[in-house]
Amino acid sequence: MDMDPARINADCATVAAFYGSRPLLYDGTGRSVTVSAWLYDMEMIFYTFHIEDRLQVSLASRCLIADARLWWMTYGEQQMPSRTWAHFRAVVLARYGPILMGGPGDDGQYRDPEIYRDMHYRRYQSFVADWHAYPQESTGHYCCRFQEVILPYIPQDMPHPQLQALVILRNGVPPRIRRFVKKPTIERTVGDMMDDILQVEVTAHMAQADAFMNEHQEIPAQEAEDQMDAEGPADDLIAPVDPQEDPPVIIIPSDDEDEEDEEDDMEPEAEQGDWVEDIDDAEGDPEEILFHDGDWDVDSDAESDVSMITLEVII
Repeated sequence: MDMDPARINADCATVAAFYGSRPLLYDGTGRSVTVSAWLYDMEMIFYTFHIEDRLQVSLASRCLIADARLWWMTYGEQQMPSRTWAHFRAVVLARYGPILMGGPGDDGQYRDPEIYRDMHYRRYQSFVADWHAYPQESTGHYCCRFQEVILPYIPQDMPHPQLQALVILRNGVPPRIRRFVKKPTIERTVGDMMDDILQVEVTAHMAQADAFMNEHQEIPAQEAEDQMDAEGPADDLIAPVDPQEDPPVIIIPSDDEDEEDEEDDMEPEAEQGDWVEDIDDAEGDPEEILFHDGDWDVDSDAESDVSMITLEVII
C-alpha cells in the first residue's frame, strides 16, 4: 500500500472536492433521479475535478443509498473484480437501467429511457390486472404486499398517481372490509387508507368475538332458568331472618271482624281536624270531642266539672 504523504493529501483534496460539488444520490427506484442522469452526473464530476480512475468507483458507490446500497453491498461489488468505471457503469445499468434497444449481446450503452418507461408501465399494468387479496390473507400482510409490489411501479407522470394508488389499494381488499373503507380522495394518503383498512379488520374481529361469546353464554343461562323453574327457589336466595327481631305476626280476621269492617266501610270517613258530633259512648259536649287520625284514647282526668272525653293520637 502506497503511503506517500503527497498522494494521500492529493486524494483527500479530491474527496473534498467531490463531496463539495454535492453529487446526486441514487436509491434504485428512479423516482427522484433516473439511473442515466445519476451516471451522467458522476461522469461530469470526474471530468471537472480530474478524478483518477482508481477513485471513481469508490466515490460513486458512496452515493448509492437505500435499495441500491443494499444491492451493491450484496451482489454488485462481487460482480466487478476489476473495479473500473466502465465495468461499474455496465453493472449498474444492467441492474437498474432500461431494457436494451438492440440484442442481448449489447453492452448497455444503447439504451432508451422511453423504452424503459414503457416497460415500467407495462409491468405496472400486469400487476394491477392480477391484483387481489388472497382468501386467508390478513390486511396487515396485504398492505405490506401493496407497498412492495404495486406502489414502486405506479407511474409518477400519470395524472394523480397518489389517487390511482388509493383506488388499487381499496379495490384489492375483500368486499366485507371494502364497504367500510372511505373512498379515495385527493386529500387522502396511502398511509391513511391503510390505517382505515387495519382498523376495520380489528373492529370486525372484535364484533365476531362478541357475537361468539354471546351465542355461547345464552344457552347456559336459559338452561339455568329452566332448572330454577323446575326445582323452585334456591335456599340461598331466601333472605335470612334476624333472631333479635320480633317475628312477624300474622292476624287472621274472624267472621265477626269482617262484619264490623263491612259496617265501618258503610260509614262516611271524617278528615283530620273535623269535629265528630255523633259518638254514642262519649259524654259531655260533643263539640269538645276532637277527631284525629290514629287510635282513640280516652282522657278522663279532666279538671273541669264537665266531664270531657279528649281523643288523642297515638302514633
